[in-house]
Parts: sequence; C-alpha cells; structure tokens
Amino acid sequence: MAAVTQNYKPNVMRIVFTKKRDALIERLMPRRCMVVSVGMIFAGIGIPALMAVKLLPFSLLLGFMGCALVAVGGVLALVYCGEI
Repeated sequence: MAAVTQNYKPNVMRIVFTKKRDALIERLMPRRCMVVSVGMIFAGIGIPALMAVKLLPFSLLLGFMGCALVAVGGVLALVYCGEI
C-alpha cells in the first residue's frame, strides 16, 4: 500500500504575522551592554540594601563598592544610550 503525501502550502498571512512578531521581539529585546550596565546599578544599590537588612556587615569598603558600582553602571548606561 502506498503512503499518501500532502503538499504543504504556507499561508501568506501566517508568514506576514510571523515576520512582524519576530521584528517586534527583536525591537523590544534589550541590548547586552545595557543589561550589564543596569545590572551594575542594581548590584550597587543591592549592597547597601543588604547591609541595611543586616545580611552583610557594615563596612566602609562594601559601601564604597556599592557607590562605585552605581557610578560606573550609570556612566556606562549613559554612554550606551548615546547621551554622552
């Protein structure tokens, strides 16, 4: 007995919808450099927050690291956005 094969004809509307969806996802996806710089800002804010909750010990070095991370992350974010 022979197998019956069916031809697949793609729907034009489906192709257009898929291309539009892919373009939207690509446009909304953040750039890797921005994820790193904003991550540095959040890490810099998180260190003093953890010190306030008493999960990290209070120390000048950790406070300085938090301040430095926020400053460097902020400058990188401004550079990558094109503001500087």
